[in-house]
Amino acid sequence: MDAATLGIPDFKVSAVEVLADGFQFTEGPAWNPDGYWIFSDIPANTIYKYTNNGVKIGSISPSGYANGNIINAGGQIISARHNRTMGITEKGKLINLATHYGKGKLNSPNDLAFDQYGNIWFTDPVYGITGNGPEKAEEEQPVRGVYRFNNDTGRLERMIDDLINPNGIAFSKDWKQLFVSDSASGVVYQFAMGDAGHPGPKRFFAKVPPQANHAPRVDGIAVDNEENLWVTGPRAIGVFNSAGVPLYRLDFPDARQLTNIAFGGPEGKSVIVTAADQVYQFRILKETKD
Repeated sequence: MDAATLGIPDFKVSAVEVLADGFQFTEGPAWNPDGYWIFSDIPANTIYKYTNNGVKIGSISPSGYANGNIINAGGQIISARHNRTMGITEKGKLINLATHYGKGKLNSPNDLAFDQYGNIWFTDPVYGITGNGPEKAEEEQPVRGVYRFNNDTGRLERMIDDLINPNGIAFSKDWKQLFVSDSASGVVYQFAMGDAGHPGPKRFFAKVPPQANHAPRVDGIAVDNEENLWVTGPRAIGVFNSAGVPLYRLDFPDARQLTNIAFGGPEGKSVIVTAADQVYQFRILKETKD
């Protein structure tokens, strides 16, 4: 991929390479500051660990059919799982932090983000109970919500309740904005964060145009060092500045289905993209905000 492909003269990325392949359906990429990537293979019930040069250095199984993953300051993996739980995933041990809201089970926690206080926010669509998880089940929640788990008190709160299928989730670098992708509509919504840590009303931020022979769909999202939002679609990544203006698009024509994206490396400019049976990587060499 080069600048001409993207249409932004001063934007450059390295060649896109396959980090690893041969998986069933990958998700949940995250960078461990110890110097390696992790990502989930949901049907395989496994989280893998890989170095930048594609060397597998370990795996965690069972993972609770982990989807999204984040890593806390202590190096623990926090996973949103298709077994209807959210919690700490360690080798041979699953520690549940959230399983129910009210009297009902969660649908299927999907993706996560930390806020500035270390609280865990996660989306709860229905993919894991409609055929993509360990078992089909009826919804026990009246809405498909976005939740906040208070890391100090253990209290779970539903913070957003008006999306169809909330999926990817990310905060701006200054913590003042929350972004959530709604896969059903192909839209990313923006929520201004209030002083008490509560999101304001949803505001349209960006829409990813549908690709040929695909319904509108957005999946995982991530914010880079320049406050640009990177959004995965079925076979392309769209990048938007902090005002929602589209900056560039990176196509993956041979991918089966892009699912998520994460930044890592010492400068945060290494990029990993999960894509069902494959995982891609590249580096940001130069970028622009407008």
